[in-house]
This record gives sequence, C-alpha cells and structure tokens, in this order.
Amino acid sequence: MTVTSMTGFARHEGRNDACTWTWEIKSVNGKGRDARCRLPIGFESLETKIRDLIAAKFRRGNFSVNLTLQWTQSITGYRINADLLEQIVALMPEIEKRMPEVGPPRIDGLLNLRGVVEPVEDRKTAESFEGLEESLLDDLDVTLNAL
Repeated sequence: MTVTSMTGFARHEGRNDACTWTWEIKSVNGKGRDARCRLPIGFESLETKIRDLIAAKFRRGNFSVNLTLQWTQSITGYRINADLLEQIVALMPEIEKRMPEVGPPRIDGLLNLRGVVEPVEDRKTAESFEGLEESLLDDLDVTLNAL
C-alpha cells in the first residue's frame, strides 16, 4: 500500500565493525514528491537509491533525508584533495573580477572549504563499501517504514 501524504519524522541507528550511522527523515505534506538528501562525502551515489525507495513508499510529500556516519577506526592522517583545490584556485580570477573589494584568498580559508582537506582512513575496500551500502539501505528502509 502506498501512503498518499504524510507529515512526520523518523530516526534509526545502525552499526557494523567499521562504523555507526544514523538516518533521520523529516517529511511534510506536498502536492508532488521531492527528496533532499544530506549525505557524507563519498556516499553521494546513494541519492538515486534513496529517491527510489521513497518513491516506492510515498506518492506525495517533501522529504529531508540526512545520513550521519562515524567511523570507529582511527584516522591515520589527512590529505589535500589537489583536484578540488586546483578547481577553486582556477575560479579565483573570475571571483576577483566580480568582487574586487574582496582581498585575495588566504590559505586557511581555502583549506577550510569542505572537501579540500580529507581524513585518510583504512576503511574502504570494495567489499566493505558494498556491504556497508547494503546495510545502510536496509536501515533506510526500516526508517521509511517508521515514518
């Protein structure tokens, strides 16, 4: 049975050997169906599957889906995402033309941009990520049922 519309909230927590996670879903009535997802870096590929699961259970509503993930394994260091940093630096001349009153960027500001500095963790092998994705989606289904 498909629910036609709903306003609500659901939260579900899960874990495995490598991490713990929490799904939070908020929904409000709406004429159409829309889902906004906030996912950790590296898990953007789940968005399509999240939308499909929502579509299978709800015909209407605006959904806000949030996944938080905490790794239980320790961080072994940090790395700079050079590709992202180069893209940002390449945009700087255009930004300076549009906003000449803003001074040149400082290194601390560039390093504070999301995704420029990334933790390095021994956590992602193809098998562990695939198993984690399956567990996350199973728990998302439980969360949607609770909604």
